[in-house]
Amino acid sequence: MAEHRQPITDLIVRQHHTAVSCRDWDTMKSFFVDLLGFKVLGEMDRRDEAPLATVTGLPGATCRWAMLELGGSHIELFKWLVPEGKPIPIRQCDHGLTHICFQVKDAAEVHRRMIAAGYQPLSEVLSLRGGRAKPFYCKGPEGLMVEFVEYPFGS
Repeated sequence: MAEHRQPITDLIVRQHHTAVSCRDWDTMKSFFVDLLGFKVLGEMDRRDEAPLATVTGLPGATCRWAMLELGGSHIELFKWLVPEGKPIPIRQCDHGLTHICFQVKDAAEVHRRMIAAGYQPLSEVLSLRGGRAKPFYCKGPEGLMVEFVEYPFGS
């Protein structure tokens, strides 16, 4: 047990990225780039440097990789070639990371466009917390859960 835990608050600059691992690279990349509007900051078809295996704890790690950016938020996209990953469905009540969220200007319009793009929201846009939040959740490629939320009175 640690004698004294010193917070690292003074060392954190900001949240930098969320990592998404996928099976179908083209579909997932298209979802973020073509539909949501992320820019590709960097991309590698085969990333296999030795320190990658060490830092991820995955011996022999080899992946396809990209760093995507939108409005200061980053998605680090992986398709693991070695070892090959497996899909594990996650419900919102399960432990661990469960969804990513984007604040939007018009939740109803985003809802309409997601349906037009072939994605199925879990519900209509709902009003929560006395109308202060108007969210909906939508399943993206490979079951990736994405929340879109409008804050009519500001976040």
